[in-house]
Amino acid sequence: MNKCGRENPTRPNSDKKKELFDKYVMPNYDFVKKLCERYTASRQDVDENFNDVLLNLYIYIETYDESRDLKTWLHVVTKRYVFGVNKRRMQYGNSLQDIETVYGTDCEDKPCEMEYCDGGYHDGLSVALDLMPQIHRKAFEMQMSGYSLKEIAKILNESGELESNNINTVKTRVFNARKFLRKHVDREGNLIIENK
Repeated sequence: MNKCGRENPTRPNSDKKKELFDKYVMPNYDFVKKLCERYTASRQDVDENFNDVLLNLYIYIETYDESRDLKTWLHVVTKRYVFGVNKRRMQYGNSLQDIETVYGTDCEDKPCEMEYCDGGYHDGLSVALDLMPQIHRKAFEMQMSGYSLKEIAKILNESGELESNNINTVKTRVFNARKFLRKHVDREGNLIIENK
């Protein structure tokens, strides 16, 4: 049940992902944040990179091999993702960051720590991803997993989901996915329910 007393629509493996995420990533929340601060080229991009890295870790948490060192895995995943984003931002002149995020005044001065986020990060994000149009979600998830825009365009073109190998179409889909998430998920990762 969510905060409004409604059932949360979930994917079959979302409970397992949430359990693994809570077990492995959340205890290392500050470690991942510090890595993002360390590797992000521009200080203004740290929060966005951090949120994207958490999403990436949530999506791919089931790929973690428990026989390996956890901090090494977190370090490698975070570093690869942030370096990839830094490279794309430099290559495309920061055009991927067209949306200016505006936070509520109650969140501006508070760091987003585990206890402040009240553990609701995963449910809202999972539901928002389920609600996102598939055409945007696929391009977004591929970018989150480290594919370049050129690679995404090629893969989508070969699978018939894109008429031509057009990077601008992929940029638009990723832009729309980010816009959708900003509209439907708040800073703490809770689903935003619109009252009509």
